[in-house]
Parts: sequence; C-alpha cells; structure tokens
Amino acid sequence: MPDFMKRRRLARMIDATTKQIADVEMPEKGWIASVRYALGMSAEQVAKRRGVSRNAVYQAERSELDGGVSIKQMQSLAAAMGGRFVYAIVPDARIEDMLYRQAIKKSKHLLLEEPDSRSWSSDDRQDWIEDKAAELLHDFPTDFWEDP
Repeated sequence: MPDFMKRRRLARMIDATTKQIADVEMPEKGWIASVRYALGMSAEQVAKRRGVSRNAVYQAERSELDGGVSIKQMQSLAAAMGGRFVYAIVPDARIEDMLYRQAIKKSKHLLLEEPDSRSWSSDDRQDWIEDKAAELLHDFPTDFWEDP
C-alpha cells in the first residue's frame, strides 16, 4: 500500500479518536487521585496492589499534577486500580486540514520561484497553487514540513 494511503488511513483514525476525546480534561486533583477516590480505594490499598509504599502513591499523585509522572507509573497505577492508562496527542484540527494548510503555504512559496508567475492572472496563480498543493500532498516530499 502506498505511503499516502497509509497516512490517509492513519489520519482518519486519529481524527475519529480526537472527536471522542477532544473535550476530556484532567480532573482537578488528577486522574490517579480521582479514580482512586471514585473507587473508594485508599493510597495504601493501591500501593499494596502495586507493590510500593503508600508514600509512592501520594508522590505519583503530586507528580501527575506537576506533569512529572511517567507513562510507566500511570500504566502501573491504572492497572493497580483495575484499569488501563490511555494517552494521546490531540491535534488542534483535522489531520487533513493541517496537511492541506501546509501544502498551500508551501505552494505559495514555490509560486514565487516560478518564472513569469507574476504575469499570470490571479485565477491562474490560484489554480497553480491548488494543483501544486495536490501534488505535494500526493508525493509528500521530505521537506514538506520545512518552513520556506
């Protein structure tokens, strides 16, 4: 399967997942403490299931709020509470939209290098930009994300 088809399939999967989780926010006290509290589990009970000290659980809860907890710790604590840890990067827009914007940006820059393009009509320049963007999206050159 060509790379552009693999990228498109992955983009659709990411966009669908993003729709499901885009509005999810971390609870005020963090996921570890909130899930533990909702389950009615003490830090000592979670610690025992995880094979660590109660203070290690409290430290992980504080580290989560500071952004210093590791993925491995989150996975371990989630398992100790009967769950699993899920993480994601949530794009600010649909992947296809982000790619298209970059292709247009790059095409506009490439137009400046095109001989005689200044003498073209605005419609001809717009057509060239859109055609070049489609080409870039299909061929996906290695410098696609490099700023001009």
